[in-house]
Amino acid sequence: MTSPIGVFLFAKAQDAIYAALVISDCDECGFNDLGKLLFGGLALALLIGVGVSVLYWKKKNKQENQTDFVSIRATTVKREDPS
Repeated sequence: MTSPIGVFLFAKAQDAIYAALVISDCDECGFNDLGKLLFGGLALALLIGVGVSVLYWKKKNKQENQTDFVSIRATTVKREDPS
């Protein structure tokens, strides 16, 4: 993640996970629970990524349809002879 927004979002997500672990504060929470959080976050990130990609693709297709315009008018430029 090289963009500042991506780094900011990653830091906030990491803080939220740490806060959830501190708030839960259970003795039975082990590696399996952290694995569930990891896979849940991965699944959520994939769903959001696919959703954003589909919305971007649809927006791009709408813009292309509106800009497909071909003019049949030819502009002629009269040149003056230097002689």
